[in-house]
Amino acid sequence: MKEKTNYPSIDKTHLQGISNFKLHPFIPNISVYNSIKLMNIPYMNNIAIDCLDLKLNYKEMIKNSNVIAKSLIELGVKPGEIITICMPNYAQAVEIFLAANKIGVTVSFINSFAKKEETIKYLNYFESPIFINYNKDKEHNKEIKEKTKVRNIITLGKDDLNRKDFNRINGKLIGYDDLVTFSDLGLVSDFQKGYFKTNFNGNQDALILFTSGTTGEPKSVLITNKNILASGIYTKNTCEIKPTADESCLVCVPFCYPYGFATSVLMSLLCGRTAILAPDLSKDNIEYFMKKNPNIIFGSPALLELIKRNVSDGVDLSSCKDFITGGDFLFPKNRKEGIEFFKNHNSNIGIYEGSGNAEGLGTLTSSYVKNPKQGTVGKLLVGSDAIIIDENGKELKYNEEGELCVTGKHIFKEYYKNEEQTKAVKFMYKGKEYFKTGTLGTLDEDGFFTLTGRASRYYIISTLNKVYCDKVQSIISLIDVVENACFVGKTDDDMLFTGKAFIVLKPNVPKTEETKNYIMSECEKQFVNQKGETVQLEPYEIPTSITFLDELPRKETSDKIDYQVLDALAEEEYELEKLERTRK
Repeated sequence: MKEKTNYPSIDKTHLQGISNFKLHPFIPNISVYNSIKLMNIPYMNNIAIDCLDLKLNYKEMIKNSNVIAKSLIELGVKPGEIITICMPNYAQAVEIFLAANKIGVTVSFINSFAKKEETIKYLNYFESPIFINYNKDKEHNKEIKEKTKVRNIITLGKDDLNRKDFNRINGKLIGYDDLVTFSDLGLVSDFQKGYFKTNFNGNQDALILFTSGTTGEPKSVLITNKNILASGIYTKNTCEIKPTADESCLVCVPFCYPYGFATSVLMSLLCGRTAILAPDLSKDNIEYFMKKNPNIIFGSPALLELIKRNVSDGVDLSSCKDFITGGDFLFPKNRKEGIEFFKNHNSNIGIYEGSGNAEGLGTLTSSYVKNPKQGTVGKLLVGSDAIIIDENGKELKYNEEGELCVTGKHIFKEYYKNEEQTKAVKFMYKGKEYFKTGTLGTLDEDGFFTLTGRASRYYIISTLNKVYCDKVQSIISLIDVVENACFVGKTDDDMLFTGKAFIVLKPNVPKTEETKNYIMSECEKQFVNQKGETVQLEPYEIPTSITFLDELPRKETSDKIDYQVLDALAEEEYELEKLERTRK
């Protein structure tokens, strides 16, 4: 008998008992569009998308995608090019992705809150020939076009949000215009009469989504058809999911995050479910979306808190059976409170944690399995494999803490136009290519991962946008009166969190309200960082309050900043503000 070493790569104890069929599953060599179309042949009349007042069945969704695909070809888009979408989680964004995927075109979703300058930056970076946005006027679009290589801008108007079809003007031709409305794509498609290729394989680039590394700087993650399908098959085999056409899933996370689009939307459609889309989620509309009776909720601890705070007593949530959470720690206290809340609303919901990175399509582990282990973020996806390494890259044994490294066909292709960053996170070990996740924890003999830390600090607000603290404080530090800055999340009753900045001013700069107002106004501007890159805060990243300090708190055992002290100060400020409000 072979002597046990306790090293995952040698003993493979965590893989025992799993069939070879699941360990090495067949990944179809086809596009995501063709996969969704083939998987849902029996369910064509079932609802695929439920968004606001619009409901599309699979037949209607695919038909509309075919119209859009023809219009994109007519507008000159070629396989391998990248089109960019900037809009909330609307049904039309899903249709555009499927259309592009059908004809071998890559789609990039950028945050719907992106400012004009950020939008222009990404359009030039991706060299997008087509840009699709929401509710923008001609002047805005003309400026975008003048500063980029975009040939055509397609704008979805408010009046078209709940339309199933496109404009049709029988016997009448439309003139050419660089600025096109979404509803006119039906007319544009009528001009396309030629043959075009649609049988793209698994290696075709499909998506560019975004992540932030340890500094919070966004990385463009390039994902192939094979990556998406492998992630779906691994997840299905791990969680023993069967296609369930009569179930619906609530999708709340913005599409620019892999957990929002790749995991929540595409996995729902590949299983024949209804994807209930929640664009511009807030405390004012969360109850509306919960009343659509979802069975599965894709969310986060922030979403769970948003539901608890803003869904009224007496609202029946009996349809909800599974809450799948990721993106942040879910503490046992919050889980217990969440289960109790749903129980009081007639639901015996299960709350399941997972963990993942954009580079692994948002899911690397899942506790949505038989016999989950409390305190873990779930089991490694079956079909993938993992090791834990120390800071020197040496493999560690089971239950020893280090960085999780994962291998599998769901791991991203590369960071777009950044070979150096790609090489920094991928490495070969015993004949396999592994990805360094930046997530710290332990792996046990059953394949369950216990997460103990993150390589970055961030918080999630009620819109489910992530705010990366290191990124924000690095930009604040560029302001001319700032010597040093730290940024943390402060509890907020409406937004869940707002930004709190602790600032050490440069010598002779007065600690006055005028200085605070100056810093706040500067936070809205663009800066050039030490790498020569233009950087700017998103509106939701700008701090809502500032405290001046003589020096930043440091840990006694090292020279590192003590963020726990700053978190406590922010929490104390929130409690004092809350007390003052109750006295008024």
